[in-house]
Amino acid sequence: MTNTPATSIFRAVLTVGFLAFAAAIIIAHLTPATNYELSIYRSTPTLFWLGIGVGFVASIVTLFGTDSRRLADGGALLLGGSLLAVVSIPLLRSYAFYGSGDALTHLGWAREIHTGVIGPEEVLYPAVHLIGVEFAALSGLDLTTTLQFSPALLFPAVYLLTMPLLVGLLTGSRWALPVGLGAAVLLIPINKISVHVLVHPSSQAILFAPFVLYLLFLHLDSGRSDLPVSATGVAFALAAVGIVFVHPQETMVLVSLLAGVVAVQFAARRYRPDHPIASHRPIAIHTVAVGTLLVTWLLRHERATSRFEGVVSSLATSGATTGGETAERGTSLAALGGSFEELFVKLFAVSLVFCVLAGGLTLLHLVGRTDPDRSWRNAAITYLSVGLFPPFVIFMIVFLANQDDHYFRFHGFIMAIVTILGAVAIVILLDRLSELSTRRSTSFSRSQVIGVIVVVFVMLLAAQLLVVHMSPYMYQPNQQVNDADFSGHEIAFEYHDGDTTLVGLRRGQGRYIDAHFGRETARGSLEFPGYRADDAGVTGELFSTNLTTHFEDDRYLVVGDRNKKQEVDLYNEIRFTRSGFDRLETDHRVSRVQDNGEFRLYRIDGTGG
Repeated sequence: MTNTPATSIFRAVLTVGFLAFAAAIIIAHLTPATNYELSIYRSTPTLFWLGIGVGFVASIVTLFGTDSRRLADGGALLLGGSLLAVVSIPLLRSYAFYGSGDALTHLGWAREIHTGVIGPEEVLYPAVHLIGVEFAALSGLDLTTTLQFSPALLFPAVYLLTMPLLVGLLTGSRWALPVGLGAAVLLIPINKISVHVLVHPSSQAILFAPFVLYLLFLHLDSGRSDLPVSATGVAFALAAVGIVFVHPQETMVLVSLLAGVVAVQFAARRYRPDHPIASHRPIAIHTVAVGTLLVTWLLRHERATSRFEGVVSSLATSGATTGGETAERGTSLAALGGSFEELFVKLFAVSLVFCVLAGGLTLLHLVGRTDPDRSWRNAAITYLSVGLFPPFVIFMIVFLANQDDHYFRFHGFIMAIVTILGAVAIVILLDRLSELSTRRSTSFSRSQVIGVIVVVFVMLLAAQLLVVHMSPYMYQPNQQVNDADFSGHEIAFEYHDGDTTLVGLRRGQGRYIDAHFGRETARGSLEFPGYRADDAGVTGELFSTNLTTHFEDDRYLVVGDRNKKQEVDLYNEIRFTRSGFDRLETDHRVSRVQDNGEFRLYRIDGTGG
């Protein structure tokens, strides 16, 4: 590596970035969370954000500015590490667990697999649980920690590694590394509505999908042959089979994309045998094999077949009711001083930029304005553009079938493909600007182009970092689960009388029952009072008005500091009022029977007694 003045500057910038990054990691680790934090951003030390910010800027400047491959690799390492540090804040700051919804149910499944209560084949998507169980066995750490490795480290790392490799394979440009990694750290598929950085196999499968596509394109370009067999083809098949066990739903979307690729290959061989695509290795056998495995696996699990039946039934009877749900949520946002427009900008502004880039690239390719000499790149654009159509159809079907917010899972998968196309578009733009900047007649220099790109990427990254985790910024509470939550529920379950229904605010305590006893155990023979009860989730109206006169039989009510902070501080008493919390300590029909400082269990006397 030639030691030019520019090289020395970038080396110094990178050194400062690594030092700031290391300091940020140490600061976060030395300031563990001691209680429930409403905002993960505000509660994490400012010095951590300062250090990570310096790391991000130093890495982006180096990646786009240097001509040294070694320094670029160092910048890539720093950029990826900085993003992983932000994603893994719950681990760095010793959260007992991260995820107070679905993640707790997945914890219960993992505990059942770990103890042998159920086998992995009994879980519809066992891969993430098995990874957590194996890490626990190898490290001796508790499952509450090792289960977080997949969403916080493993799958994001695979995604960060794959994206620049994939963009490089498709474009062959020197800009592939900075642009591919820069696009990856934006984590565009993580939409925070139904795709998260929590223990959530669907989200992990979406981050794994680009790796499968990378192996797919390696196989397609692995030699001119009509034979489907190749070393990369075997790797592609194994990865595609693996994603079935990460999450079948995302595998279904992947298979639909592969079907689109098969259709493109068939059309090229049938109508344009001289087209470069006609010489690519076929993937029809791979697609059929993975599709067959997927269907076979789904038919083994009643949960999957019932979901499919629910989609069909909803489409055939009630149709779409998403509009009503959207209106209700819009009312709540307005009460908080927000709006859908504001929330859309916060969550999807960066995604929209990449949608415009991907759409523009697809349109230019459709009208023949892409470089005809780049046949491989053009073929890849064709594959991805056509391949997006089947997933979009599935997205619309699920949207119209009113399957909660599941359509946003398909949106996350689609955005992974859009990110690839958007990154390719940026690479093409930079290649052309680099060519123009070498001509003396131009009025701008290469350094000016790079400067603009760096500023734009830093702005996009800053916008995305604010929505990596759920927080009051997006009108959502932190998903932290602390030790007091676990220990409080453990004692409550151990000393429960076996008859009195356990209730909680909003959706009740079913997730904690899943986590403690195991999901299959809870839904099987356990019959824990309140697990399946219709009134296990106390509404805001009931809580704030007639809680002590509503129930005919006694009830146990769980209330924690997290509930009061969320309902009073974040949601401004829209549904659950401060007076309702205060009344728990003053009403003669309510007795506090358990209190560890952050978790409280009350017994409410029924009116029938």
